[in-house]
Amino acid sequence: MSVTLPPNLARTPVEQSRTGVVRVPVAGPSAETETQPAAPVAKLEEQPADAYGAQEASRQAWSQRFTAPTAAGEVSPATARIVSCVKDMAEAAPALGGWDDDKDPSVLEQTKDVNCGSAVAVMLGKAKGTGTTAAASDQQTMDALESRFTDGNGTTAHELSNMIAHEGAQVTQSASTFDRGLMDEALKRDGKAAVLVDSNKVDPSLKDAGKGRAHWVTVDGKDDQGKYKVKDPGTGKTVSLDAGELEDAVGTSWREHQGGGMLVIDKAEGTTEAQRAEQGGHKVAALGNTEGGGSRSKSNFARESS
Repeated sequence: MSVTLPPNLARTPVEQSRTGVVRVPVAGPSAETETQPAAPVAKLEEQPADAYGAQEASRQAWSQRFTAPTAAGEVSPATARIVSCVKDMAEAAPALGGWDDDKDPSVLEQTKDVNCGSAVAVMLGKAKGTGTTAAASDQQTMDALESRFTDGNGTTAHELSNMIAHEGAQVTQSASTFDRGLMDEALKRDGKAAVLVDSNKVDPSLKDAGKGRAHWVTVDGKDDQGKYKVKDPGTGKTVSLDAGELEDAVGTSWREHQGGGMLVIDKAEGTTEAQRAEQGGHKVAALGNTEGGGSRSKSNFARESS
């Protein structure tokens, strides 16, 4: 059955052009068309190829939606680097303090098993700006100090004091332990220290390997974590150790090698080498040179041997 609708209820055809504009005939004598913009067509986003992609797309969308605008120079969470493995994490957030894996160009590395004492003397002389053999290379200076002040088998505290006097600085204080109060006071006035320790206690690869050998290192500052900066000529590295670790390193040296401690080093302007050597010689007995003062008898005195 067919029903004829009145003219006012008849359906008016709607034409949509390819440009997306809808043309609606307007009733009336003129029968002109009125143009209206078509409703926007929702764009289908490209679907991620796998579950990981879907999860990542969702994370970025939520981050962009809820992250507040960042100030100039800041990195928003949506663009911050994602740490995906331990290697990346090390690059993204370098450790402060602790063990340093790279050799430090400011550390003079010893060239023999027994010449860390002369390496320490040269470093301390340069640090105080008083080195007397600046025209020679570091290696030549180390060899000259070793030849003049030792028998080539290591360096006692007294011999190291004489080397330091030759390099223009002076031993002004000493202790048979690592004395943190004495060390901190020295650092406040730009002093340094030569410290006789067990070598394994300052080597990151050997710190749990038991006893090493008696060994000279320098302490010349503190890092931003309050740890002491220790320059080790045995490894050519700077390591950061707290006071307890240095106390243990010195204590182990006493137990295993019958000597240890620290010599505070300061600049000594207006003095001769002989005066500096004499004054330093009075300070070194606390480290184990109690018999003969600088005797090379290894059975009686603590000697640096690595």
